[in-house]
Amino acid sequence: MNKYVSVTDVVRRIKDDLQKDYRLRSVAMEGNIIGLKRASNGHYYMNICDDECSLRAVLFRSRAGRSMETVREGDHVVVIGTVNVYEKGGTVSFLIERLFSQGVGTLQAEYERIRKELADGGYFAAEHKKTLPRFPWRVGVLTSPTGAVLHDIRKIAAERNPYIELVVFPIPVQGQGAAEKVAAAVTAAGKNRTLDLLILARGGGSLEDLWCFNSSEVVKVIYQSEVPLISAVGHETDTTLADYAADVRAATPTHAAEMAFPDVAAMELDLAALADRAYRLLQRQIETRQRSLAQQTARLQPKRYNEQLQMKEAAVRHLLQTAEQYFRLKLVKLSGDLGRLQASLQALDPTGLLRKGYGQLEQSGKRISSVQQVAAQEPLLIRLADGVIRTEVKEVIIHGENN
Repeated sequence: MNKYVSVTDVVRRIKDDLQKDYRLRSVAMEGNIIGLKRASNGHYYMNICDDECSLRAVLFRSRAGRSMETVREGDHVVVIGTVNVYEKGGTVSFLIERLFSQGVGTLQAEYERIRKELADGGYFAAEHKKTLPRFPWRVGVLTSPTGAVLHDIRKIAAERNPYIELVVFPIPVQGQGAAEKVAAAVTAAGKNRTLDLLILARGGGSLEDLWCFNSSEVVKVIYQSEVPLISAVGHETDTTLADYAADVRAATPTHAAEMAFPDVAAMELDLAALADRAYRLLQRQIETRQRSLAQQTARLQPKRYNEQLQMKEAAVRHLLQTAEQYFRLKLVKLSGDLGRLQASLQALDPTGLLRKGYGQLEQSGKRISSVQQVAAQEPLLIRLADGVIRTEVKEVIIHGENN
């Protein structure tokens, strides 16, 4: 009968062998810091990388001292420590005993080189920035189709302005070849005149994770975009070269959505407040005129000025009636404007037509408004209020032409 060893036995044997190897004790190792994080307990976690390999490392708070005060993501360092095996996870890590900064790492140096080159070329110039539209109707979102970023943007759009249409341009947000695909998507979206605004977004990450957004190719197509673009790459502490080139930089994807989508409910409250302010202004004007009239009346002698007082009172009553009528008409107009604005917003809601039985046709990602845009023997998407129908075009018949 074969005797099997447990996973624990194998991991412990590996750990014992590593601990017995004197070459892996008090090792002096150099590399670049990637993914630097400080835990709430004060310990530092990172990866020490070179051009080919990466090793997870930890520097405990008791050994950190002042050595970490000037160390930044991407820095080149020399670390002295011991190789260790974490039994529960079965992972190899490097326990840092001492850390010495050697200055800016190769990745950070490359970042600075590209930044300077693009800045000198005018790609970050403030005078080139476009103003964001106040009321966008179609917004292109360039992000991962499966990440939480897209979910958050859709949620905020639905909460703040359900009349806005989102057009998603799926892109890879890291890895080999990502920069070329991001640049191609920005180019396509930036030339789409049916879009009012673009949002380029992804979640946080290390300098290495976000590297495709530091590509000069991506920066240049952002600069050339004909549609205003908000960059929301990473968290607030992450800054990519795409952020410098964008028309507006948002701290997070959530912040970008809040900047892009005007709050319809807040706008309605503003209009109501404006009407209330006009009404209160009218009331104050009437009260002021009444007090003035009372003061003038008290100074008059009734017998001598009785006729003149009656004329003044008639003039004041007429003035008050005119003012009251004017402001009432003004309030009616403001109320009518508010009603028409609400009706316009509802009329522009594309889902209203869909709920009445109409359908929206799309082929190859484009809306269909004429049969001349339809290709036969190709898939066709019919978008209804409660879902979509995928079908295929058998034949295209144009009115006025022979079959």
